[in-house]
Order: sequence, then structure tokens, then C-alpha cells
Amino acid sequence: MGLLVGLAFDIKPRKVPKGSPDDLWAEHDSEETISAVEEALNSGGNRAIRIGSSRRLLSGSSSLKCDIVFNIAEGISGRNRESEVPVLLDIAGIPYAGSDALTLSISLDKIISKKIFMYHKIPTPAYFECVRGGGISVPKGLKFPFMVKPRYEGSAKGIDAGSVVRDMPSLGRQVDKVVKRYGQPVLVEEFIDGWEFTVGIIGNRDPVVLPVVQRHVEAETGLSSHIFDKTCADKQSLRYRDLLDIDAGLEERIKRLALGAFRGLGCRDFARIDFRVNPKRQVYMLEINPLPSLARDDYFAMVAELMGITYERMINMMFGAALDRCGLR
Repeated sequence: MGLLVGLAFDIKPRKVPKGSPDDLWAEHDSEETISAVEEALNSGGNRAIRIGSSRRLLSGSSSLKCDIVFNIAEGISGRNRESEVPVLLDIAGIPYAGSDALTLSISLDKIISKKIFMYHKIPTPAYFECVRGGGISVPKGLKFPFMVKPRYEGSAKGIDAGSVVRDMPSLGRQVDKVVKRYGQPVLVEEFIDGWEFTVGIIGNRDPVVLPVVQRHVEAETGLSSHIFDKTCADKQSLRYRDLLDIDAGLEERIKRLALGAFRGLGCRDFARIDFRVNPKRQVYMLEINPLPSLARDDYFAMVAELMGITYERMINMMFGAALDRCGLR
């Protein structure tokens, strides 16, 4: 007999509240993605039941009856929002698939995660933090162009065509814009011009590093094209191509650094890691996402097709890693 599997998620609302950023719900999942994950879990011989958001879980955790939870809930606000569901499940004593609360909070905070990458000698762009656009002092040794990002947002939130700045006036304006719009400090890091790659990992004791995939980079802005599609339901312009025309040495370096970051941040079961490679083939890690998109038009679904397996099998590989870790196989 299969397991009763709770599915924790945040669904993307139809409308953005007036005065909020257009990408407010960029991290949340569509009904199509939630249904796809639900069907995949059912196809593995289990029965999935929908729990919903952390607020729904909080109101019903005392009566929640399931063997394990598959967590893809992003939360609403704050740098600990992705930790809400794991904390509640830990309190209730219910096992779950995916990383724990500490790892999710650390990975969402780009500055804290960068410090851990640096400790583990994983190259990452040099950076500094800003809380306002006026009176910025660029640390010695850092040079333009810079990339300006909110400190703790995911899914490319807060990044647009103006995020790459090449002078002090542009830097000040973009910092003020992000602080005002997202109400949080800003990460300013050296912009790595070149190629962008992403890679997934599934497993724990002997994790599997999936194929490295190259993202399309816009020639005009130097940014990955997926950034400009994050607020759209139609992702037809979100383009990937597999890393078959890049030498094996570069792919191996990316995979090795990805695995180091996965282990260094204490990730569990699955995650996706993003990199930039400059024209000198120097590799820089951008960030790690232990709550990656599982949409049918995103990385994991595309890699499943590349590997010759179904989307359903890919999801159950992730779920299987959690079952093994929890002793529920």
C-alpha cells in the first residue's frame, strides 16, 4: 500500500495588489504545476492530498493525517518565509521532502549564502550591501559593471533591464528603486559577463548531479532571458540548450562546485544551482535554490526529457530521495 502524501504549496493569485511589484507572485506555482506534481506523486503508487500554504497548515496541523509532506511552498514575505512550512512540520513531527528550515532561510538570503560559498572556496562574484542609493562607497578592488538585486528574493524578483549598472548615478537610482519596491537591503555584486548555466541535484548520501544546461543570454542586456519571462504565464521565450558543445572539463567543474554548494548549505533531496562563466572560462556561482520550480516548462522537466525519462519519474526521484532519508521507502 502506498503512502498518504501531503502537498504543501503556494498558488499564484490571478491579480497583483495595487502598488505591489509586478513580480510579487513570481515564486508561487500555477495550478498547472501543482496538479502536475500531484499527479506525479499519485503515479508512484501513493495518494497525494493538498494542504496548501503555511497558513492553511498552521490552522490544521493538529488534525493533519499524512505519512510525509512534499513541500514546494514559498511563503509570502520576509527572508524566513520559505522556512514556515518546514518549521510547522518539525513541530508536528511530520517528515517532509526537501531542505529544512535553516537551509531554506540561508539560501534565500544571498549575502549569507555567499559567505558560506566563500568559506567552502566556491567562487562567487565579489559584492557589497546597500540600504540606500545615496552616499554609496564602493569597496576598494571592486569595479563596474555591477548587478543590483534584492537581498532575499528568488525567481529573479527585482531584476530587470536596469539591474546591470555601469556608473555611480545608475547604481544609486537602481538601489533606491529596489529598496523602495521590496523593502529590504540590496546586494550589489560584480557583473559576470558571459554564459549562464544551471544544474540540478537529486539525492543525499550519494546525490546525482543532473546534466548542466545553458541558459539563453540576451545580447543587449547580458542577462538571462528567463528573467524577462518571470511575470508571464506563457514561457515560450524561456530557452535552454544542453551543454553538449562545451568541453567536458568545464561541465565537470560546474558539477563539482554545484555539489560542494549543495553539501555546504546542507541541502536535502533536491536543489538547482545557477552559475556564470566569463570569456576566460572562470566559473562563478550565483545562487542555490532548494525550492526550485517544478513547472513542466522549466529545468527539471526539460532535463527529464533530455535524459529520456518522464516528468513523473523525475518528481518521484526527488520524492524517493526523501523516502530513503526518512526511512519510509
